[in-house]
Amino acid sequence: MNQFNRFTQRGQTKFDPKVIFNFSNLDKSTRSHLKNVYACVAMEIVAAALGAAINCYFKSSVLHFAGILGMFVFMYMTATSHQTTAPLKRLGYVTALAACLGLESSYLIDYVIKVDPSIIVTAFVTTSVVFVSFSISALYAERRSMLFLGSMLTTALTGLLLLSFANFFFRVPAMALFSVYASLVISCLFVMYDTQLIVEKKMQGQSDFIWHSVDLFLDFIIIFKNLLIILTDKEKKKRKN
Repeated sequence: MNQFNRFTQRGQTKFDPKVIFNFSNLDKSTRSHLKNVYACVAMEIVAAALGAAINCYFKSSVLHFAGILGMFVFMYMTATSHQTTAPLKRLGYVTALAACLGLESSYLIDYVIKVDPSIIVTAFVTTSVVFVSFSISALYAERRSMLFLGSMLTTALTGLLLLSFANFFFRVPAMALFSVYASLVISCLFVMYDTQLIVEKKMQGQSDFIWHSVDLFLDFIIIFKNLLIILTDKEKKKRKN
């Protein structure tokens, strides 16, 4: 009942939407840190969208390869420059990282557009709702209650990578689709885990909001790409029938 009353006024059943984003269970410093993290995530999503749009227009294999290479380069530069590089410059690194990820994803997005452009909008809206819902639920959950998922999710992700590698040789469509659904579930749970991990790191004195945002951004992108594949597969089966 106490949890329900947090989203109501004076214990009444009238719903107060402002309470959802109150986060009074977190201290002011942590709330400010999270605002910076989510702002960075939003900026990275925009940069990724621009990167994808550019290569959907040019359809360049060179840009696609540059995106793959750039992801590793800027990932390294973002991760290792916290103590030595100005925040504004690191924002440039992480924006470039996001743009490179957009370039890398452009082939998938271009294919989806050819099947049905509305899938892009549906997948993005669904991803946004799922991401926000899971992240908020992690913030309101008991502190550290989601951190136990870390080892389980890492093990599941490792198994999924091995399954995908095996299917590279066997080419079983059902196995490939299962991998996509499994990846979607794992990514959703990673949103909860990463959100609580960011809070815990901040409470231990780690205030690198730029690098913290990368974890959530990657969760968002993986969910989005999995939904693109699932919705496109459903649309193709629907047209065949």
